[in-house]
Amino acid sequence: MSVKKLLLASALALGIAALPPAVVLAHGDEDHSQEKAQQAEHAAHADKAVSKATDAEAALTEIQSAIKEIGSMIAGGKFNEIHEVAEKATTAIKTLQEKSSLEGDKKTRLDAALKQLSAQLGKLHTASDSKDAEKTGAEFKKTEGALKLVENALK
Repeated sequence: MSVKKLLLASALALGIAALPPAVVLAHGDEDHSQEKAQQAEHAAHADKAVSKATDAEAALTEIQSAIKEIGSMIAGGKFNEIHEVAEKATTAIKTLQEKSSLEGDKKTRLDAALKQLSAQLGKLHTASDSKDAEKTGAEFKKTEGALKLVENALK
């Protein structure tokens, strides 16, 4: 390799390394405006999605109720309404985590189950935003399974 080619390759590598990661990883032909609109919508609904639970038992009841309500919404094809209920369930999950009286291994197991349920609710929420009935239904089944893990951790 000639010195000229080596210098050119080095300069190119340094130039790319100096760019912010978003510039290096961005795809010029992708439209991210829908993602930004969804993020704005989520922020606007966040204040409405407040859990009323003040203790662990009330938080669990609120989570169970929200997931049951989401199931009814999916059955009725009301994907636009799932967002707020999923956010409320997520808030109740945080309350349950904070107010639980479990200790030691049981607390660790509950925290892991709650983390999994929260992540699964996020996936369900994303699927419902896409209005894909099949994917939303599949994610809902996984959410029900994650809820069972939480319920078992509390026994």
